[in-house]
Amino acid sequence: MIEPFGSCKCGQVQYKVSNRALQVVACHCGMCRSMTGAPLSSYVVVKEEHFAVTSGHEVLTSYAVTDRTKRNFCATCGTPIFNSNPHTYRGLAMLYLGTVVDHENFVPELRNLCSSLEIGSHGSKH
Repeated sequence: MIEPFGSCKCGQVQYKVSNRALQVVACHCGMCRSMTGAPLSSYVVVKEEHFAVTSGHEVLTSYAVTDRTKRNFCATCGTPIFNSNPHTYRGLAMLYLGTVVDHENFVPELRNLCSSLEIGSHGSKH
């Protein structure tokens, strides 16, 4: 898998990842559906230590979806950039697939139908 980089729709928030993605996930859980208003969300999972916002810090804002999950997005155009959950997915950032340049090269390897996910395996954690 290649090293992802990308931006929001207006281009103000840009990011890069200094290592390969761990996994690409298509999630159908209720929380992901309610956050996006879509039947699923697709994410590129990377280690936080390899992820960096390179521009647009001043317009990157967040919303606490739950007491554990935070959605980070561009305040100018509203594009969701990444989610984080330091309790369940410590050390990981879930990049929204649509923000990744050449996202068509990233194919979901895992489809998650419940609210928790076991990164690195090809199954759900129930």
